[in-house]
Amino acid sequence: MGAYSQSNGSVEETTSSARSFFSRFALPSRSRSRNLADFHVRPDDPHRQYSAGDHVHGAVVLTVVKPVRITHLTVALHGYVRVHKGPAVSEPPIAKPALSGRSSAQYHGNGYASLFQDEQVLSGEGRLEAGKYEFNFDLVFPEKGLPSSIDV
Repeated sequence: MGAYSQSNGSVEETTSSARSFFSRFALPSRSRSRNLADFHVRPDDPHRQYSAGDHVHGAVVLTVVKPVRITHLTVALHGYVRVHKGPAVSEPPIAKPALSGRSSAQYHGNGYASLFQDEQVLSGEGRLEAGKYEFNFDLVFPEKGLPSSIDV
């Protein structure tokens, strides 16, 4: 099982310039200018191993170069598993996980299956002036239904 944090913001921009490789993941595809100089997720305890029911605390840090209008800014904790075809195992199947957030468990057909997603809105519609912003978050792993995992 894996989990990752992701931040998702919708940004409206009007000027055009070349974008860095990283900015393609942070900004919508129609966006051409570079109003964000830096964007990263900073967990409070980056080396911690989490279990069912644990909270993940941290901040999304944005450095804005030029004023930018946003429709919203969210952060999500998404749990997934990689599914491998192989010989049948004699263990009982894992129960369908209890889900938090608005997502449900589903197989995507690409070798990955989503188990849960917890999402938090960090900011609503508005304008961010040039400067550094930190948006704190508190996301939660589901209490039940998670498969066991190992580090390899």
